[in-house]
Amino acid sequence: MKRIIVLLQKNIKLIIVLLAVTAAAVILTLAFVSRHDKSSQSDLSRVLENVGRLMILPTNEKPTLATVTDTHQIKDKFLSAKTKNGDRVLIYAKNQIVIIYRPSIDKIAGVGTVNGDPAFVQAQGATITVLDSTNNQPKTDKIISQLHEAYPDIKVKNGGKTNRQDFPYTIVIDNTDEKSELRGSLMKIISGKQGIQPSSEDVALTDFLIIVGLDK
Repeated sequence: MKRIIVLLQKNIKLIIVLLAVTAAAVILTLAFVSRHDKSSQSDLSRVLENVGRLMILPTNEKPTLATVTDTHQIKDKFLSAKTKNGDRVLIYAKNQIVIIYRPSIDKIAGVGTVNGDPAFVQAQGATITVLDSTNNQPKTDKIISQLHEAYPDIKVKNGGKTNRQDFPYTIVIDNTDEKSELRGSLMKIISGKQGIQPSSEDVALTDFLIIVGLDK
């Protein structure tokens, strides 16, 4: 599955409880760029192999892989001191574990637990196409704004108008197998229902397809 994960904005925060030197709770602003499309799966496998030589990893979850690209955006004092550009970060959302791996010295730079919303983790770099079936673009623009406000790093594409202009309800169509928490969150944000791919519309090449219905 394609998974492009981009964590760049300063407002992105995960609550990290460090298990390394201290046990103090901290708020981390992440400055990561991570790719989870097909071309990066071999990269993830290599990182997992390297980290797996150094510590026991969870086996019940496929982690998110991120790369530290700008340590200046990390505000937490401990992590800004310990993290360097080029560090690889494994995020196990379900197990609530964060592992910082430093390839330059082949060592673990830090291990912590993440107490964050799984939907927030899944939203990083997620892609959404929004279609308007109401012939009222301001309504669609409002939904797009709501999505960006809730998840600043989500990638939302305005796909224009639907072929069929009479969808009674706003629906969220999930094209993934691994983002159920995010799907539920999207439905709450836009007050939509879970739907299936309409035969009248092209299949969106994104994680989700949202069709704005006449209920908006």
